[in-house]
Amino acid sequence: MVPVGPQVLRSTPSVSDRDDAVEALRILHVVPYFPPDRVGGVGEVAAHVHAELLRRGHDSRVLTSGRTQSDPRVLRTGRTPDGFVLTSPLKVNMTRWADVLHVHHGEALGLLAAMKILRIQAPILLTLHASPAKIGRSLRAYHLGQLTISGEPGLLRRTVVTRVRQAMDRAAMVLANQTTFIARSTAVDYLGDEQAELSTTIYNGLPEVADKPSRMSAHPAPVELLYVGSYSVRKRVQALPIVLEHVRRKVPGARLRIVGFEPTERPEFMHLARVHGVHDAIVSPGVLRSEDIAPYYRAAQVLLVPSAYEGLPMVIMEAMQNGLPCVATRVSGHPEIIEDEKTGFLTPLDNPSAMAEAAVRILCEPSLAERVGAAGREAIAKQFALGRQVERYLDVYRTLAVRLPT
Repeated sequence: MVPVGPQVLRSTPSVSDRDDAVEALRILHVVPYFPPDRVGGVGEVAAHVHAELLRRGHDSRVLTSGRTQSDPRVLRTGRTPDGFVLTSPLKVNMTRWADVLHVHHGEALGLLAAMKILRIQAPILLTLHASPAKIGRSLRAYHLGQLTISGEPGLLRRTVVTRVRQAMDRAAMVLANQTTFIARSTAVDYLGDEQAELSTTIYNGLPEVADKPSRMSAHPAPVELLYVGSYSVRKRVQALPIVLEHVRRKVPGARLRIVGFEPTERPEFMHLARVHGVHDAIVSPGVLRSEDIAPYYRAAQVLLVPSAYEGLPMVIMEAMQNGLPCVATRVSGHPEIIEDEKTGFLTPLDNPSAMAEAAVRILCEPSLAERVGAAGREAIAKQFALGRQVERYLDVYRTLAVRLPT
């Protein structure tokens, strides 16, 4: 049984005590990476929450890694997440300022240990986004039909890193006053089904769609299929040429746009595309910033998400917010965002033909595409809005920050 830390700092305050709490809170986010130095994932979630807290009048600051020093509220230490692990304890005095430390994953373990040694009593909220153990398993070799795809290189190093990160997360859970998860599936990954039922899940949220043009003023040509993400065994990008081949049998001329990596720089990917006869049907603008991707969602008809493991992927939420139907694997947090055949489609892992079949349904049935797109947009507005996410975090912050009279 894994301890998750006490639920509050001292005793649980009453509702009236919480109502009397200081309204403007000082929140220090401790996160291993943060935009613009690295786009996506944990850093992007923390950035959304940080910005919304500032908008609401709270004093939010960030301790992270990287080189960009343009924002005085964002202090960077260590150039990389690994450097952050080593240097963040040197910033321990920052924690004295905060009403609550909001820590994202266990890379801050050294900082938390330093607080313990110095008896700094700032309450700690730990949020876990994805299981390192599950990520590690998703990097192994796998099969697409008769095709065997090699796992990520460096098996020994990956194994060591995975175990260290998992141990850091679990140690941080012990030191934190409360632990939350960004998806119920993530809670299950760490705690198992029984304990997960007792845990707190706070889903990631998106800000409302801004009707302002991209910095790039992009007006991409329409395409049928879209993939947004990095090149990784975990992301199962090798399935994309196979899916595209199957789709083109029913929808001749269908094209796939890839945002997140340049296919021509991946010889093994392009070889697979040539084998399946779709190399000339794949286009890509390369790697883009998050704020520049919206036009590409709007220019596509189906988003493909073939991943083997995710936490609660922002890419699915962003696509749905833009009314783009998604076809994703039935893994990790995907079923918590997508209601199958209502707000999107879920297919088995490593089954390109099933993914293609769902995509063809959307492409060939305009009324279905319109209905699923509208339902997805509504689901994001109701269940995955940034305001809803921040309200729930504020409830936790206020509970942790209350100091009852002694």
